[in-house]
Amino acid sequence: MAVRPTAHWAVLGKTPQSLDDYDVIGSSTGALSRAEFSDWLKSFASGTVEPKALPRVAASPFDRGGESWLGLSLQTKPESQDGFHRPYTMTWHICLRWEQVAKIPLSYRALYEALQRKDFSGESPFRLSLHDYDPPRLAAAANATARRAAALLLTGRPVCVVRAELPLEQRLDFLDCVAALLPYGMRSRLAVSTWTNSASRHRIRLSFAEVAPAHGAWELPWERDVAHDLPAEARHYVQELAQYDADGLTGLISRLAGLDRPLDLDNVADRAEALMRVREHAAIRLASSVRQLLPESLAGLARADEARLHELNGRLSQALDRVTDADRRAYRVIVQRNLTPLPDGLTGSPAAETFFRILLSLLYGPVLRPQDIDDLRGDFSPLGALPGPLAKALKAVSAGCEPLAKLRIAFLTGDGGMVRRILSGLPVEELLNLIERSRERHVLDGVLRELEGRGGGKDVAEQLHRRRYLVRPISDCFQDDSLERHRRILRLSRGRLLLPGDVKEILEALDGAPPQAFLLAIMAESGWGTSAALLSGLAAHALRELRLDGPIKRDIEDGLTRMTAPALVRALRSPRRLFGGRLPETASSSIGTIQSVREGLRRRFPTPLTEHEVNAALNGLGRPLRLEGLLAIMAESGPGTARELLYWLAQRAADQLGTGLTDKAAADIGQGLERMTGPRRALPFVRRSPGGQA
Repeated sequence: MAVRPTAHWAVLGKTPQSLDDYDVIGSSTGALSRAEFSDWLKSFASGTVEPKALPRVAASPFDRGGESWLGLSLQTKPESQDGFHRPYTMTWHICLRWEQVAKIPLSYRALYEALQRKDFSGESPFRLSLHDYDPPRLAAAANATARRAAALLLTGRPVCVVRAELPLEQRLDFLDCVAALLPYGMRSRLAVSTWTNSASRHRIRLSFAEVAPAHGAWELPWERDVAHDLPAEARHYVQELAQYDADGLTGLISRLAGLDRPLDLDNVADRAEALMRVREHAAIRLASSVRQLLPESLAGLARADEARLHELNGRLSQALDRVTDADRRAYRVIVQRNLTPLPDGLTGSPAAETFFRILLSLLYGPVLRPQDIDDLRGDFSPLGALPGPLAKALKAVSAGCEPLAKLRIAFLTGDGGMVRRILSGLPVEELLNLIERSRERHVLDGVLRELEGRGGGKDVAEQLHRRRYLVRPISDCFQDDSLERHRRILRLSRGRLLLPGDVKEILEALDGAPPQAFLLAIMAESGWGTSAALLSGLAAHALRELRLDGPIKRDIEDGLTRMTAPALVRALRSPRRLFGGRLPETASSSIGTIQSVREGLRRRFPTPLTEHEVNAALNGLGRPLRLEGLLAIMAESGPGTARELLYWLAQRAADQLGTGLTDKAAADIGQGLERMTGPRRALPFVRRSPGGQA
């Protein structure tokens, strides 16, 4: 009596002496309107009621706005007359959301008894006190007729029980028993009734009647042999149920009660699932446990005993839906301890492939996740090289996996064609998601090849900008070897050499200062006259990182303006400011350091600094380099000195990359710097050895 779901209700009938037809004369408010109650009740009407069939109980499903409901109705004997002196019946109806019904198994009998205890008045829904689901009682009532009825429902046709002189409660228990012999989720689409009129068409699948209807229902005499041959699907189900006595059937009913996923008797696959679930239970009863079966299967694998392996596969497969996470951890330990390299005789074995498919599901679940592929490498390491049956099993299960898991399987099995098929079928957004999620070299390179093959485009450019040009994933994945990948990303984003506006936009998209490899990539891919945009962007990141504002910021802006000013305005001290006007001084801890470096520069050199003096000042910065020193040099630099700073930054980044910078990349960076600063102002840029020598 602990379960108390919320029930909405309605009353269908008439009022005494009224001239109206049947209609909803009272209902709860809120979830369902009177019109919806009326549609529901009328859609599952069972024809003209015969007095001897009353009271009548019926259960029916209903969908409203994508939400499923289950209702139960009690139609009582006439007690009053309408205005035409005709007796009329009353129908009392309660309904519950399927999400409530699915959480706890309940019987039609429990709903009926709860309905009888309720006062249908007011406008509010009420809570039901339901008796617990009782598998032993249901199993005891499962006679041969109930088992045949459950089996015949799996043909997709209605079932009508005839020649049964039974009281209401016994009919209701029979309906409950039949439903209990099917997966619980089938109640979401199953309409049943203790009586129907066979002369009327209706939507009720399981009922009692005087005679069977003439519109395609199975006729099932009460507790008598069926006159017709059972179709295959029904015959197999009856055979499965016949294995159980009352005690064994109690366990099966308890198991079926936990299968609450909605199933539809109109769906062939759902009907087949019912048979599969019953067979699973039979197989699980015979097997002591998967933990005992696994070592035996692995031993059969090592002996190349295909017959035994095939037999054990059938038993193992029956347990797939009852595996817990704790089980999976235990199974993985068993596999690691007992797995050995495959004998040559199993190279092309279907039994071995089936075993590995079952094993993958036992160890990792019905659908492999990307992280499972990493675990798989360790769990199956005793096999050595990936054997053919395991590779085939992985490819087979990959059909239900997400793209990243599919890719990892394709790379693990070495199937280049599979890699290309997966990537070619994905939109740009999903391809870039793969790079962000995987942080794997082969995945990243595969995605880049696919995007390059498509030719980039506006969509690619917009996605790369939103994803900050994938700087972090590429840097994490390739570290010092990331320069070429950064360059490929920049080419995809623009399809040409970068313009000043491109450089500005790219740097603004980043969360912080670019890594050294990405900085060099920008230089290598830059077009003419982009030096000012690059230095301005780098300075902006440095000012934000150090939280500099006020006069010190103005001095740095003015210095940068002088450094990057065109020839006609280099004589002016401050023709423009890149970052806005003067603001109040901030309390940044870096201000003192910057001022100290500036004072040191003024003592050493006449300021503003010339190109030669900027170069000397940069080379005099300590190690590790601090942003404060770089900003101090900017603040004290004179006109046209940007070239020195740009080349110094490039050389410093190249030195840090070391062997990650090829001769070809160094030459491209040199050409990029020449375009950025102008050919007449180009300086030599060479790749140094790890020891620092050219």
